[in-house]
Amino acid sequence: MNNFRPTIGIEVHIALNTKSKMFSPSKNLHNDPVNTNINEIDLALPGVIPSVNEGAVIKAIQLAKALNMKIDQNIRFDRKNYFYQDLPKGFQITQQFYPIGTIGSIKISNKTIGVERIHMEEDTAKQLVVGEHLCLDYNRAGVPLIEVVSKPDIHSAKEAYEYLTQLKRIAAFLNISDAKMEDGSLRADVNVSVAPVGAEELGTKVEIKNINSFNNVMKAIDYEINRQTKLLLTNELVNQETRRWDDVSKTTVFMRSKSNAVEYCYFTEPNILAIKLDNKFVFDAINSMNKTPDVITSELKELKVNDKLINQLLDDFSLYSVFNKVANATKDSSQAVTWIVIELVALLKKQNNSIESINDSIINNIIEMIKLLNNGDINGKQAKTIFEKIVTEQKKPRKLIDELGFKQITDEKVIEKHLQDIISKNKSMLDQYKERPERVEKFFIGQLMKETKGQANPVVSMKVFKKIVG
Repeated sequence: MNNFRPTIGIEVHIALNTKSKMFSPSKNLHNDPVNTNINEIDLALPGVIPSVNEGAVIKAIQLAKALNMKIDQNIRFDRKNYFYQDLPKGFQITQQFYPIGTIGSIKISNKTIGVERIHMEEDTAKQLVVGEHLCLDYNRAGVPLIEVVSKPDIHSAKEAYEYLTQLKRIAAFLNISDAKMEDGSLRADVNVSVAPVGAEELGTKVEIKNINSFNNVMKAIDYEINRQTKLLLTNELVNQETRRWDDVSKTTVFMRSKSNAVEYCYFTEPNILAIKLDNKFVFDAINSMNKTPDVITSELKELKVNDKLINQLLDDFSLYSVFNKVANATKDSSQAVTWIVIELVALLKKQNNSIESINDSIINNIIEMIKLLNNGDINGKQAKTIFEKIVTEQKKPRKLIDELGFKQITDEKVIEKHLQDIISKNKSMLDQYKERPERVEKFFIGQLMKETKGQANPVVSMKVFKKIVG
């Protein structure tokens, strides 16, 4: 089996998060109650004329820039003609001949994967099986998509996983899409072929559809590589066909043959005239881009955030957004990592909750708590108690300090009285100060914290202790 080399190409459809659809003013919310976000353009009623969504064009330019692509400033659309029940017009408006972006790349851990093209198009209606009936939800009809077509530069399931992970991160961090495969806002079709090592031509290409997670992409690719390799080893033909991934049997299953592929009869979309984008439009679109994951990674490395936590942040844009707000407001990335990436994630997991439940009010309270901690108004143990109540009860830190009796004792005379009393009971420990200063300091400050229930300010306490023993 080591004498065969797999070649993989991936076509990804990314649903854009624009306010309206690609060619109509209907709301772009496909998960709303069925058939509520539709109009005459979505339903392809006679006499309607589509218009191009400017926001979708801006997002396509930004994605093309992030993928280091050549951007075509002449926006043109084509018709892809075929009949299917989820396609109300009987054709799809796409960019077959003039994609907005060409010849780009995505870096993964050990190589660079080429991106052949990206183009804008519209989505189809959603099919729903209700009893014995096939029903259609037109909320999804016309949702703006960007299709990203890789070059056949991928040669393993692991490389495919890394490529998709990087593409998802770019889409999410540029705020192009939430890029969630489980919600259908990112869909991947995988093409797999296997050929003997050193062969001049690639093997017969098999397309795999209906893959609902990145892990299943890896499983589907590995299964298909093994299936095709076994056929070649027994001198059997690999048929050009479309298969689907069956998550129950963990196999690819035949759907249809490619030998009778549909002829789509592409031609220029007559209802949308070519649009010439001026340089300022393109410049403004690029200039308004969010930071890419590569830039964010460099910034986090400069802040000494470890690779594991960086990947955790890059895999969850919502988590990164909360972290970024806290880090910027407190000017303390270390505390932001501790309280957001570690403590908050653990607490939400314990509560079986998501980062989306964290609103601005909670974020502002966390910011205030970190400032109080850094100023010495509370200690680390108190902060942990306050933090949990901030998240679960949405209370303000100062109010919690009063309720929990956490107000710090900063009066030097009060602290000195406590320390003198503790020292009088532990003179033998104080006698060891010259030989073991750190151990003695830790002992007396610990006893002080115990006596004051953690309310003695640590900085003031240490100052007073040194004054006493000095």
